[in-house]
Amino acid sequence: MVFNFFKRKKEETIVTTIEPQKKPEPRPELPNYKKPKEEIIKKADEKIINVMKNIKDPELNIDIWTLELIYDIDVNDKNIEVKMTFTSPMCPYGPQLVDSVKTELKKLEFEDPKVEVVFSPPWQPSDEVKEILGVPY
Repeated sequence: MVFNFFKRKKEETIVTTIEPQKKPEPRPELPNYKKPKEEIIKKADEKIINVMKNIKDPELNIDIWTLELIYDIDVNDKNIEVKMTFTSPMCPYGPQLVDSVKTELKKLEFEDPKVEVVFSPPWQPSDEVKEILGVPY
């Protein structure tokens, strides 16, 4: 028996179709909880702001007011709601900061202060904070 190794095999044609890519659906816009400092100052009295100025971030040793971690404050008689963020979503001292805010606000005779932690928008240090931290901007 003789084999012909040089004999061409029939070429197979593989046809593939490329489907047009679907445009990804736009991401829903996240809410911006951060209010301008001036707006927060109008809603909160000096005692409340001083509480925020006396609570320090343990890692940076700077108060949460200067770090601009306070995004909003709503006061209604003896009720207060605070929206705040952390320098990082994985902040190991986050629960400690929230507890400190609640404890200090209770000393101002607020009934059951509410503290909501938000990350929209993510914290970005201002130029003032960058200067304090020695970070170039």
